[in-house]
Amino acid sequence: MVRIKTKKRDFRILSAMSLKSIIKHFKSEYFRSLSVLLSGTIIAQVIGYALAPVLTRLYSTAEMGELALYMRVTGFIAAIATLRYEAALPLPKYDGHSYLIYRISLFFSIIVIGISSMILVSLVVSGLTPGFSWWYLILLVFGSAAIVVINIGTNWSIRTGTFSVISRQKIGNSVFSNFLKWGFAYLSWGYFGLILATFIGYFISCFEFIFNFRSLKKKFSKVKSRKKTWVLLKDHREFPLVNLPHILVDHGRDILIATFILVYFSESVYGSYSHSYAMLRIPTMLIGVSLSQVFYNQAVKLYNEQQRIIPLMQKTIGTLIAISVIPFSILYLYGEPIFVWIFGENWSDAGSYSETMSFWLMIGFIISPISALPMILKKQRIAFIFGIISALIQIIPLFVIPEMCGKSNEYFILTLKVISYSQALWFLLVLVIYFIFVYQHDNQLTKSSSLDN
Repeated sequence: MVRIKTKKRDFRILSAMSLKSIIKHFKSEYFRSLSVLLSGTIIAQVIGYALAPVLTRLYSTAEMGELALYMRVTGFIAAIATLRYEAALPLPKYDGHSYLIYRISLFFSIIVIGISSMILVSLVVSGLTPGFSWWYLILLVFGSAAIVVINIGTNWSIRTGTFSVISRQKIGNSVFSNFLKWGFAYLSWGYFGLILATFIGYFISCFEFIFNFRSLKKKFSKVKSRKKTWVLLKDHREFPLVNLPHILVDHGRDILIATFILVYFSESVYGSYSHSYAMLRIPTMLIGVSLSQVFYNQAVKLYNEQQRIIPLMQKTIGTLIAISVIPFSILYLYGEPIFVWIFGENWSDAGSYSETMSFWLMIGFIISPISALPMILKKQRIAFIFGIISALIQIIPLFVIPEMCGKSNEYFILTLKVISYSQALWFLLVLVIYFIFVYQHDNQLTKSSSLDN
């Protein structure tokens, strides 16, 4: 009897301790930040995905493909505009130093977007881009500028932990762009309406970041130093020298994929592929992006405070594995009937593509939050090589298989299978390598602390 009572008492103590640890876990800064970001992200994405079945019945697969191409081009220009210095905003120890990077990032973006505008105008005037309208050119330039403001403002918010600003921006973007797409469909504006609605969403959602910058100018009005700015640029030179080429590879890959599919197959195939890819990225957009921003914020703090990163990494990866298994498994088994039921008969091919890509994008979803680790651990050169390999895995089959086999939908599915399974295996290898990097970093900290003691 004594032994039974002792066991019961021990069980109650352990249960109470477990409950306290769980409550403490959910009250941590990590989960508070994540909940703020997730709330805004989920609201924004729910609006978009709730309207998606309506929009896919109002717009054709080809029109959706035109929108996807516009978003890729504006994303490409915005990514190179700041020379990637905006990604360094969370890293400096002092806010004043980070503000100097903020200012110089805006300065670089004005120059790059100006040069891009002149190149685009020359292409239109020379007639090298048939069907390239002036309205398209204007929306490209100003859409890219709006994305630059959003990217810089988002990284400043990650630094300061003001995740509510990011949430409001995402909600504003989603509300305006998606409801305008619905409204413009009834005006029969076609892909022009899709692109215009997307641009307006970008433009409106960047306003809060603009107002925040105005307040920052007042707060840091005395923080102006060309010498210090130059030192900071040199300290973070890995971003333009390594991270920028990495981004160029990623965005260039997306544009090449679009080009190859449009050349070898059709606008309809590209529209179906792009829509399928977007739908499979729902978990990444709902959870992965928010988790990435919180992970970056927390990992930078741990790195600057010389603390171990591996527990944060394990917690992040474990959470994403638990979240992803069921939805991606359902899409792998029933992607085509699900797409037909939700989006309509015209999107059966997109559902078939989703079955093929599900494993690849599940691994991509799991690895997405830790993609910032090379920037923190100064492994950007290796990450750049990884990016080139990943791009080649996707681009080479899209060129080789149509040239050797044919250009039918069946061969596109074969190409997609080759890309998907190769990419999934590659992502798993990258995940293992990232774990090795973090273990090496943490072991070095342990050795240093033992020597100090």
